[in-house]
Amino acid sequence: MRLSELSARSGVPVATVKYYLREGLLAPGTPVTARQSDYGEEHLRRLRLVRALLTVGGMTVQQARDVLAVAEDPAFGRHERLGVATYMLGPHVEPPEPSDPGRALWDEVHGEVRALLAELGWRVYEEAPALASLTRAVVTVRSLGYRSGMDSIRRYALAMHPIAEKELAVIAEYPVLDEAIEATVAYTTLYEPIILALRRLAHEDVSARVHEAGPADAAGSADPADPADSADSETSISSS
Repeated sequence: MRLSELSARSGVPVATVKYYLREGLLAPGTPVTARQSDYGEEHLRRLRLVRALLTVGGMTVQQARDVLAVAEDPAFGRHERLGVATYMLGPHVEPPEPSDPGRALWDEVHGEVRALLAELGWRVYEEAPALASLTRAVVTVRSLGYRSGMDSIRRYALAMHPIAEKELAVIAEYPVLDEAIEATVAYTTLYEPIILALRRLAHEDVSARVHEAGPADAAGSADPADPADSADSETSISSS
């Protein structure tokens, strides 16, 4: 297909496609004449991926270029190739400087989070951006005087892991690497607001049940947000 057809099928303006070509985000087509090239389905797939990285994922051109470089490097396995796309997504949190008064609390919480992940048997790199994000979130909660023990974090972890298993099973259905990376970015970026919204809706429902029901009804209802309160809760999440 010619550049104009590639633009029409992808929905990306010709000028933008040319920009991606200049930046090395899209491989050149096969020359047909001195001024024209031919593009294939692989260019269409790559164009979709580039748009997902830049538009959905909010990456810079350099970050997108890094993701594509790892994707094309045979030295990396599928786990690393999908993982680097997730690592490029924001937010990116830096720990306080060693001289910062808050560094002691940061190190304490970071150690507790790492210990919890080890207890759960989660295989996570120390460089994982989400690890720093979680540490900062817990530090903020504690610094404001709210309860934030690892038991509460464990409950969230136990609830989220079966969801991650389901999502990764969907991504595994994409054998083409470009499509799998695109799906990884989409699930990570687009579904996080859904998870947050469902949590808030669940809070509203639980509050309504507790405050609008009689004492007997409230006492007899299990807390749906705590997997430890019901032997069937984790099973129900896994089978959803």
